[in-house]
Amino acid sequence: MKYCWFIAIFVFMLIGGSAKAQNYESVETKSDSIGTVNILQDERIDQLLETDSIINSQKQSFTGYRIQIFFGGSTDREKAFQIKDEFLELFPEERAYVVYTAPDFRVRVGNFRTKLESIELYKACAEFYPNCYPVKTEIMFSEMEPLKEEKELIVDDNIE
Repeated sequence: MKYCWFIAIFVFMLIGGSAKAQNYESVETKSDSIGTVNILQDERIDQLLETDSIINSQKQSFTGYRIQIFFGGSTDREKAFQIKDEFLELFPEERAYVVYTAPDFRVRVGNFRTKLESIELYKACAEFYPNCYPVKTEIMFSEMEPLKEEKELIVDDNIE
């Protein structure tokens, strides 16, 4: 039994001694009054970060959540807009959208980054629209901007 432990430790020492660190092409040194930090990284990491920032700056939307309160066929266009108007009367501070995905009309409300954020509105909507549920969707950045009335309130609050 002692020999098994001895052999296992010996094997791990051999493996550890033969392991080689990765070769890095870029060395960056940062100094502070306390000490020095050497950053060893591949140059391709900087290229990947630059490419990622370019791609993200071109995006016009992000994946978020809305609450779907109505789903109807192609003949339910008027009903979809009627439900949207009813919703806006009940919740004037929220936004509502009629989405047409052939051949169906959908009414979706709210703009949320996560599903957890949408739960509060979902519970409030469930009282009036029992078949509502959160839906993952693409939300345009322009839709996240405050409404004109909200902008005026923000300006008025800053004056006081």
